[in-house]
Amino acid sequence: MEYLEGLDNSELVSIHNEYCQSAGSSDDEIFSNDEEFFETFFSGKVVEAVRAATYGDYDFSHDYVMFNGYANLESFNDPTDHVDLSAICDDILENERNYSDVELEDPEEEEEEDEDEEEDDAV
Repeated sequence: MEYLEGLDNSELVSIHNEYCQSAGSSDDEIFSNDEEFFETFFSGKVVEAVRAATYGDYDFSHDYVMFNGYANLESFNDPTDHVDLSAICDDILENERNYSDVELEDPEEEEEEDEDEEEDDAV
């Protein structure tokens, strides 16, 4: 859990999206609020994009965007309100193979690295 809490927003969104794919809930994925998002989901569908933004809670200046339960857009800057860390932790423990791209350090290894750094600093 500490590892997840220490991630920056981009890393958190990435592991959240891996969790969504692992759990079969791709509708909950979070995307960067950029041109690529709109090209991917609304290419040639300007009216659909405007409808999704109008009926959703969308702000062009936000960093992230996702679809709400009605296929409308919800945007935000802080993804932590949309990420369930404990569910991700549980899924990592149950389905470790789904997270092969995630580098999770063993807490004992982390402690050893910290001790080694402290010893180096003392010398």
